[in-house]
Amino acid sequence: MAAVDGFRAESRNGLLGWVEETWLGDEDEADALALRLVDGRRGLVLAADVEAVVPEREYVSVRSGARILELGTPHVVRRAVDGGPPRVAASWQTTGELIEPSKPPGKLRHALLEVRPWRLAPPPAADAEQSVGRALAVLLPLLGLLIALEIALAFVVAYLVTGHAY
Repeated sequence: MAAVDGFRAESRNGLLGWVEETWLGDEDEADALALRLVDGRRGLVLAADVEAVVPEREYVSVRSGARILELGTPHVVRRAVDGGPPRVAASWQTTGELIEPSKPPGKLRHALLEVRPWRLAPPPAADAEQSVGRALAVLLPLLGLLIALEIALAFVVAYLVTGHAY
């Protein structure tokens, strides 16, 4: 279950949120997932409550009825070691409270959330051709729309001036 940061987390009830971090146990095995829920809260799901991971779809399936523990505020602790530079340790603990997942978003909001507006996203691809292709995919239809509007406007003006569209 390593390298699932940014994956979509869902249960049978629908979208829960996205994986922010994978928490490792004593033997460097995935022990839990820190989630950013759809409503913005942060929670922790134990690895035992994860049913499946589908890397190709960036998807994590969480078992129905899984306990989602509320995460508290992260803390940073600096400790000096033998007069050397301070060591920094970050910790993030649960509050012990259980979070009830919010109602899954409707189909429209779910589709909008798929665009990844605030979830973790992989770094942009270094391939410049992909961004040029995307720009063309947006700009060409817009250009066609502008041309169609200009032609329609010419007919409307002709109709208003002469009483005939052509």
